[in-house]
Amino acid sequence: MSTTDEIKQRLDIVDVVSQYVKLTKSGRNYKATCPFHSEKTASFFVFPEKQSWHCFGACATGGDVFTFVMKKEGIDFGQALRILAEKANVTLTYKTSQATAEDRDRQDSLFKLNEVAAEYYHYLLLHDAEAETARGYAQGRGLSQTVIANFQLGYSPNKWEGLLSYLSKAGYKEDDMLAVGLIVQRDTGGFHDRFRNRLMFPIRDAKARVVGFGGRALDDSIPKYLNSPQSPVFDKSSIIYGIERAAGAIRQHDSVVITEGYMDTLAAHQHGFENTVASMGTALTEKQISTLRKLSRNIIVALDADAAGLEATARSITTIDDQIPKEHWMPWIEPRTYSELVKHEVQVVEIAGGKDPDEIIRSSPEKWAGLLKESQPIIDFTLKKEIANIDKNNPKDKSALVSKFLPIISRIDDTVRRAHYVEKLSRLLDLDERFVRDALFELQAREKKSRTSGGSKAIKNYADRITSSRPIEEYLLALLLQFDDLREEGMKLSANYFEHPENRDILLRWQEKSDAGSFDAEIDPAIKEFYDHLISLGGQLPPSLHQNKREREYALNDCINRLLESHIRNLEIKKQMILSEEKDRGDAEGQLAKLIEHGIRESQQLHDIFKKRGRLFSRTKGA
Repeated sequence: MSTTDEIKQRLDIVDVVSQYVKLTKSGRNYKATCPFHSEKTASFFVFPEKQSWHCFGACATGGDVFTFVMKKEGIDFGQALRILAEKANVTLTYKTSQATAEDRDRQDSLFKLNEVAAEYYHYLLLHDAEAETARGYAQGRGLSQTVIANFQLGYSPNKWEGLLSYLSKAGYKEDDMLAVGLIVQRDTGGFHDRFRNRLMFPIRDAKARVVGFGGRALDDSIPKYLNSPQSPVFDKSSIIYGIERAAGAIRQHDSVVITEGYMDTLAAHQHGFENTVASMGTALTEKQISTLRKLSRNIIVALDADAAGLEATARSITTIDDQIPKEHWMPWIEPRTYSELVKHEVQVVEIAGGKDPDEIIRSSPEKWAGLLKESQPIIDFTLKKEIANIDKNNPKDKSALVSKFLPIISRIDDTVRRAHYVEKLSRLLDLDERFVRDALFELQAREKKSRTSGGSKAIKNYADRITSSRPIEEYLLALLLQFDDLREEGMKLSANYFEHPENRDILLRWQEKSDAGSFDAEIDPAIKEFYDHLISLGGQLPPSLHQNKREREYALNDCINRLLESHIRNLEIKKQMILSEEKDRGDAEGQLAKLIEHGIRESQQLHDIFKKRGRLFSRTKGA
């Protein structure tokens, strides 16, 4: 899976577009007035099933979540990739042909830079007069000097350039400080410290290297907690706070307790619960779970259950598998992680009264130890919460709950555990166990049939008919990058016909450069992986293309025509989908007329493409 595909899998285009545009539900899709031109009738559509968008109005353009952010923010693909990777908690690893010693040396220097910053902050907390507020806060939260030292807590001064000045005098470069997020570039030029007047928490990886920082505001600054951004050494989705100090205890106890915040973990370690780590206040990810499972298979999640319950009913989550319920009681766990956790006996600590683990541990370590012992399997926890919110005398509620939980139960590999939850669900809903078991068998049979016959099923909806143009795009770009004499034809090609943003970006960059050499030298690291792949494809082209200019011109023009055909056909399918859903709506006449007009225009374009392809084929055969 490519980086862009992973990002698109983790993000919902509807959520991203909604941050810029007010969307209205329209059947299975969403619509709005186009954010890129003025109009009265909504012609901008977002298609959740295909994670794409298109304007059927004056713009006549569309794409995926990347192209939307690029167009809306006025940025290139590399910048959009970084923004969306941050939103999706995906680490960007810029691949090159071979990792160089220079790259490794720079990474080591970034680790060292972070370490020096941590030492600077820690010294200020212990000795600087300005840090009195920070010391008072730490004391008020009950932190001992031992914990402060072990976790190297620090203080960032209330100065714009305190750390910047210190590191500069020590010989460190601003570019490196910027790379790890210690400083921020000013709009007017120059730089200033990212963290100011905050209690600092160095974040270390499993090898105890400082990869980033968290800072807790000591005044009314927003946000209350500020973390380092993604960087070459800091991946938010895989780093676990406290892992370097907890690993030994996790192995010793053969269990790990996951809390939400820094203070929870610090309090736990101070009172002897050293197998405790924190997810740093973000959704618990697959990468984090994978790291912890290498240390212990016994995972206990200790988060504020009340907060999770309040959010869950209002939060709809799209999962990696449509059979997993779209709503569950754990918004602090990634959807795909949730579907993985139910396969194992992951335990949940339920904390009543809205208290944090930190508060309970400090007030009564014995009570916390008891809560850990009383932790319950994640399915039991979820089931209890769901049942508490339905009317067990209402057949519809009971049916809905069974439908929601059977897909979860069906994914339990252990037959004994699966039978246990069938019995428990039946008992809690006062149902005959046979009915629930039969419903489970029917579900599993449908799933099996779907898996085995999915390839031969008749197409049931429009979205399934939309095809990917990636192979055509890549072959076309490989031709352009391999043969300089195709530049004239390539310059006429519109990037709007490209479905995949990385390919679109490479085409635009290629068209901007007068020669291939300058293009290769200035390639953005964000698209280097895609570019190298296209170069490798170019090296695999048939020898006949290298020997015959007419043949490679034919190959290019054939690719362009096939790409345009794919683009128009997919647009036509999307319009048919909209028309079928909107035709009965009384306020859709203007929109329907616009779509029908575009359909006529594009049908004519398809006709022209076929004619052109026929003429091209005839000329080639006659040559």
